[in-house]
Amino acid sequence: MASTTAQIRAALAAAIKAGITGWQVSPYMLALPIAPAIDIRPSGTIFDRAMARGSDDLSYMIRAMVAFNNDQGAQIRLDTLIDATASTGMKTVLETDKTLGAVVGDVRVVSVSDYKALIVEGQPPLLAVEFLTMVYP
Repeated sequence: MASTTAQIRAALAAAIKAGITGWQVSPYMLALPIAPAIDIRPSGTIFDRAMARGSDDLSYMIRAMVAFNNDQGAQIRLDTLIDATASTGMKTVLETDKTLGAVVGDVRVVSVSDYKALIVEGQPPLLAVEFLTMVYP
């Protein structure tokens, strides 16, 4: 499968929108996110995993952000995404159709970060987690 970065981003976003409701979801980084929000960015490529340009390993970072105006509430909201066995967990949502609608050969959520506080000028603070996701074309 020779999908473009734009097609992969769109497929990741579509899968997230189908499995997680009530969030702003963008296939591109959000300059001014409206929490709760999820955005997607490429985070690296390992080229030539097989000889003669046979395969590349693509990684994407999926960032989930919530308003950090309540200590527990923000963390509880993110916990629903971190839970690997929950129906709304990012791992479950993205790995239900491992081909993302035949756009890729396989997708795998491999890790989630710790909580990160984000400051966006002119907005209240955000709390975020990031999911490292490997895509195999």
